[in-house]
Amino acid sequence: MKKIILAILLASSSVYSEQNAVQNEKLWTFTFIRNSTYLFPYEKYEFKDTIGGYRNKGNETVNNFEFSFKKKLENSNFSIYTDFLEFNKRAFSQQYDFYQNSELVATAPVSIGDYFRSQIRIGFLYTLPNFTNLNIIIGSRYIKSELTDNYPYIYSIKFGQKYIGPEIGFEYQSDKYANFFFATRLSFFQLYGRIYNNYYFTALNTDQGYINVNIQPYSKYIGREVYLKAGYFFTENVFMTIGLKSIVAKIKPDDMRVYSGDSRYDTIQNIEYGTRGNYTKTETFSSVVIEIGANI
Repeated sequence: MKKIILAILLASSSVYSEQNAVQNEKLWTFTFIRNSTYLFPYEKYEFKDTIGGYRNKGNETVNNFEFSFKKKLENSNFSIYTDFLEFNKRAFSQQYDFYQNSELVATAPVSIGDYFRSQIRIGFLYTLPNFTNLNIIIGSRYIKSELTDNYPYIYSIKFGQKYIGPEIGFEYQSDKYANFFFATRLSFFQLYGRIYNNYYFTALNTDQGYINVNIQPYSKYIGREVYLKAGYFFTENVFMTIGLKSIVAKIKPDDMRVYSGDSRYDTIQNIEYGTRGNYTKTETFSSVVIEIGANI
């Protein structure tokens, strides 16, 4: 009888331990992120190529916020993740050269419009069975951005892009040492969509008295993201990190020929594009990142 009772107690203890381990496993991770981002977007380069007289200004920065969560699937090596980012940089400026009698008399920053950007990432993480600190990323990324400005009856611009496509990569998080840890993420993406160049301005020396262009060629968006951070756990579940994030991407439209209705303007612009022979542009975003998160 004593042996039977002892066996029952041991079995009960084992079951309780397994249940307790499952209960203690944190399945959700929520993170609130603050980015201080240096902006070098595609739209500013397209603006400069289209509207003459502007040069690169020093760094344009914007403070923005991002939210992310991750859910580990029970009894599985898979997790699902998503993060969302959106910001608006008002009065995005570039250097403008002011001339008088063909001589440069002044250079000053001038607003070229408001810059908007939105990004969503969603997908799966696979934790390697023999290396649980490393996750493989298999997901998708959506991006929309645009630069807009408007002066009624005189001038209007809207340069932008919209893409969606696959993303692969990996993320690594070290074990804790005195509650400190290190983490990194490297991902590559190839997205598909369109760019849109829509602009209007008055021009008295043209056939119609104005130029009006609206083109939306198909385009590819090929890039990579690198994220490095160091963190500290204040409790078993609550943590904070400080890090650096970099996104570099190439924009590759199929065609950039313009059709404004004014033959002279179209010819000049299209010869310039043809001479260049390459429509590819590069955009970069570099951020200082602070995260506050919790495992639940």
